[in-house]
Amino acid sequence: MKKFTLSIALTVLMCCNVPSFATTIEVSGDVSGLWNVDTVKVIGNITIREAESLVINPGVKVIFQGDFAFSVRGRLLAIGYPEQMIRFTRSDTTGFHNDTIPGGGWYGIRYHVTSASVDSSVFKYCHFEYGKAVSEDSLANYGGAICVRNFSKVEISNCQFFNNKCKDKGGAIYLENADILLLNNHFSDNSAGGGVQLWGYGGAVCTDYGEPVIMHNLFVNNSSTGIGGGLAVRFTDCPVFYNTFTANQSAIGGAMGVLHVPVIRHVISNNLVYGNIGLYFGGGVSNNNASPVWVNNTIVHNTCYSYGGGFYCKDSINPLVYNTIIWGNQAGVGTQVYLWDSFAQASFYHCNIQGGREGFAGAGSGGAYIGEYINNIDTDPMFENISQHDYRLTGISPCINAGMPDTTGLLIPPVDLAGNLRISGNTIDIGAYEYQWPVSINEQNPFADAVFYQPYPNPATDVVHFPLYLLQDEKVTLTIFNINGQAIKTFDQGYLKAGKQTLVWDSDLQSGAYTCILLVGSKRIEKKIVIQN
Repeated sequence: MKKFTLSIALTVLMCCNVPSFATTIEVSGDVSGLWNVDTVKVIGNITIREAESLVINPGVKVIFQGDFAFSVRGRLLAIGYPEQMIRFTRSDTTGFHNDTIPGGGWYGIRYHVTSASVDSSVFKYCHFEYGKAVSEDSLANYGGAICVRNFSKVEISNCQFFNNKCKDKGGAIYLENADILLLNNHFSDNSAGGGVQLWGYGGAVCTDYGEPVIMHNLFVNNSSTGIGGGLAVRFTDCPVFYNTFTANQSAIGGAMGVLHVPVIRHVISNNLVYGNIGLYFGGGVSNNNASPVWVNNTIVHNTCYSYGGGFYCKDSINPLVYNTIIWGNQAGVGTQVYLWDSFAQASFYHCNIQGGREGFAGAGSGGAYIGEYINNIDTDPMFENISQHDYRLTGISPCINAGMPDTTGLLIPPVDLAGNLRISGNTIDIGAYEYQWPVSINEQNPFADAVFYQPYPNPATDVVHFPLYLLQDEKVTLTIFNINGQAIKTFDQGYLKAGKQTLVWDSDLQSGAYTCILLVGSKRIEKKIVIQN
């Protein structure tokens, strides 16, 4: 490793023709090696070629002197520290807020033709600002700061995306067929659409077709002119866990929108959605030509100036909503739930919905409502402190132990939005937060550094796939147990690399129900499968 560091350092010094003690360098064209200076001035379009890598050291400021693009065909490692973030910005932001011209911004980091054989890129503790994807080319108006197409080996974690914009999709980040990881990021004041483009998607993030893991992110004050003020999920669904959406705004789906998803494979779980605004439909969230599964979310105090303050459905869809609080939202019509057409029939199980089903509005409500509405309540959730936006449950909340008694198949994560045990009492609570009963000091938090998706197909006849996402390299073991608790199959996978993995099992079991235990390091995750021969 020491030899490699010296080699790439010498390479970049020779290419830039500056002494080793320089604090500022200028770059354009092909770049690689190590950036270990105070400031890098980008004076033209830059590219990492497929066979090359670039490492950016903590604390480096990368300042684009014009609306130049950073094309990545090789590997990029930009890993800062909390106190030494790597900064990507523009030198002169004059004209940035003019949505019709590219001026005032830089053209973002773009993965357009990156080969699947290229090693992973990593962004940690980076700050992105004034990325701007506004162009005469309609195919170039995606992803203000980062655009990733047809490449999945990217991790973006603990980063800040402030004041980025695009003309079309993904004000800060656009993903197309990209199963990347977005973890612990802060998105603020990003926007999609504007100018002559009246229909923007995903003020902060838009994902098309891929299955990225979107976890523990904060979306604040982002906007789009079309769907999804903070997040737009289109064509393929993905895991959306532990995110907070507040003060975002869009025409449809103030916080987020899910649309045009024909097959649902994942859940939207443990998210807090509060204080967002929809101009026309869905102040909190919108479901458009998609039937997502919503589990243990808190959707409160959102506003829509027209239809559906909290939860909006359109296009003959049937979302399933479990253990979710929909409360205190406001709208011109349908303060909590709005069902646009008569075939939009969302079903609700063990939720707390203000006004109950009688408060639903739209053509699918009233006598036309035929969705399932089972074991729901209509009672003040008794939050800790609404004025401080503390939506945890007090000890007298009716949401405590009021969720689904049997959570099999709901992909319930092991912890809640605050990182506490997801099931603390006898039954799971309603909402994104679990009330924490007193527990023994020796009780262990079972949170594993992995997401174990639902095995498929389920039920299965022969081959079963076990998809998972590892947040770091880990030793993985999968064991299958029968209904008597006997271990009948064990698959020791050894150490698997971080990222999306799929374990494949050619089943030779008899028909019946089985429990699958995934061990990731010393942590344990459990799922159920059914075999039908």
